[in-house]
Amino acid sequence: MSLGEVLTAIDRARDDGIEGITLLGGEPLAHASGASLVASAVRERGLTVMVFTGYMIEEARLMRNTDFDRLLEHTDILVDGPYVRELPDTSRRWIGSTNQRIHFLTNRYRADDPCWQERNTLEIRVRGNEVSVNGFPARQAVGLWKKPKVTERRGG
Repeated sequence: MSLGEVLTAIDRARDDGIEGITLLGGEPLAHASGASLVASAVRERGLTVMVFTGYMIEEARLMRNTDFDRLLEHTDILVDGPYVRELPDTSRRWIGSTNQRIHFLTNRYRADDPCWQERNTLEIRVRGNEVSVNGFPARQAVGLWKKPKVTERRGG
């Protein structure tokens, strides 16, 4: 998508009441040049930017990459550290694994904001015939939304 197409989609979502955007996976810093343009335009619209990166913030800053620096300059919340499947975090909202850290890079959000007191949740959104799932369901709930397998029983 072109930058214009991305911003048009964001503007449409803004009309639906979004607060901001999240940049994540693959690796946003691998696309920092384009991501920083999107983040800058989003911030100009008064929206917020959250970025998830597998790098630690110290590593990113040591790289002395102007694209990384520009992206961080337009980021409100940075979650750093690689996602580790074996370390699921169920206590912090939106955070994937317990090794990841949250950095509040602007004053738009604070660590004592009540939204951070909520436990990690599972978001299921249905829009038309599209379903999107974000978050981690409890272990006992995994697969509940899948169609059950039908097994044929043969008489005996």
